Amino acid sequence: MNKAKELEKIAEEIEQCKICKQGKSGKAVPGEGNPDAEIVFVGEAPGKKEAETGRPFVGRSGQLLRLLIRKAGLQK
Repeated sequence: MNKAKELEKIAEEIEQCKICKQGKSGKAVPGEGNPDAEIVFVGEAPGKKEAETGRPFVGRSGQLLRLLIRKAGLQK
């Protein structure tokens, strides 16, 4: 199985996890991006915007992180 398929499988497991859903509202945020990336950013826990959209680093803190990444000269 290739990396992309394996990550899809993990994302599906996260989305179906009953323990993860206990007492929570919003969508699972398993992550996204290039499976062959040289650098990976891991968040501690999704914020309100992330839980609403199911996408990582889209809230205020994520916007700051993206700005700092661009200022550091890193690109997709």
